[in-house]
Amino acid sequence: MHPIILLFVISLLHAYEARGSDTVTPVFVQKGKDLLLNVTAPVKLVKRSEFKWQFKDSIIFRLFDDNETIIIGPYHGRVEIFLQNHSLLLKNVQQADSGRYTAAVFGNEINYVGKYSVTVQDPVSLVNGTVDLLSNSSDSCNLTVTCSTQDSHHINSTFRCDTNTCSQEEGGERSKVTTSGTSLRVYLSKGFSVICNHSNQVSSDEHITMIRDFCFSNPAPEPRSNIIIPSVAVIVTVILVLVIIYIGAAFVRHRKKGKHETKDKENTLYETVQVKSVNPLVDQNPTDDAAAPSPSSIYSVIEAGP
Repeated sequence: MHPIILLFVISLLHAYEARGSDTVTPVFVQKGKDLLLNVTAPVKLVKRSEFKWQFKDSIIFRLFDDNETIIIGPYHGRVEIFLQNHSLLLKNVQQADSGRYTAAVFGNEINYVGKYSVTVQDPVSLVNGTVDLLSNSSDSCNLTVTCSTQDSHHINSTFRCDTNTCSQEEGGERSKVTTSGTSLRVYLSKGFSVICNHSNQVSSDEHITMIRDFCFSNPAPEPRSNIIIPSVAVIVTVILVLVIIYIGAAFVRHRKKGKHETKDKENTLYETVQVKSVNPLVDQNPTDDAAAPSPSSIYSVIEAGP
C-alpha cells in the first residue's frame, strides 16, 4: 500500500505544479525596442541540473550547475543574461520574435520559473480629426467629428453644444478595433475638447479638436473703419489739391492784377503830364510871354497829378 500512496502523492504534486506552471504572462513590446523577461521564482541548480531560456522549442541560453553558460548561435549579440537574477534581455525585437518564452530548471523534473506570451507590435499610425459643422448660432452648435488613421480606418460621432457645455450624441461609432488590433476611439474631454485616440498596447497617438474654434463665432463683418479710412483719405487729398489749386490761382490772379494796376497808374501819370505840360503851351499865344506858365507851375501840376 505504501508505494501506491507515494505515487498518489507524487501525482498530486505534479498536478499542483502543472496548474501553477500553466500561468502565462502576456507581454507586448514595440518593434525595435528591447525586451526584458524576469524569472518568477528563485533558480536553484543541483548536480546534473541546468537552467534554460527557450523561445518556443528553440534554446536561447543554458546555465549548468558548474556556472558554465552557453548562448545559442542565432542569439549571439542579441541576448544578455543577468546571472544574479537569471533575467533575459532580448535586444531590438522584431515581428519574428513574437511567441512563447519559457524559463525552467531541468533536472529530475522540469520546474518552470517563467512563462511569457510575447507580442511584438508596430507603433500606431497617426490619427486626424475633421469637423463637419451641422448648425451654428451664437448660443448653440451641432457638429460631427470624424477620426481617421493613415491606414484608412475611421469613426465619427456627433456633438451638441451650448455656450456652457457639450454632450456626445447617441449613434455613430464611438470606438472600434481595427484589423491590425489597434483601438480607435472618439470622445468628449474637458467640456469643449473632442479627442481622437488611436492606440495599441505599446503606443498611442491622439488629435484634439477644440469645439470653440468652430462654434459660437459667426464670421465678423469687416470693420467700418477699414472702409471709412480710405474714403476719408481720398476726400482729404482732393480737398488739399483743390485748396492748393485755389491758392495758386489766387496768387497768379493777384500778381496779374497788380501788374495791370501798376500799368494803369503809369499810363494815367503819363497822360496827365502830357495834358498839363503840353496843352498850356499849345493854347498860349507865342507873343504872350506874360501868360506863359513858369517851370515851377508845370512841376506843381505834375505833383498834383493822381
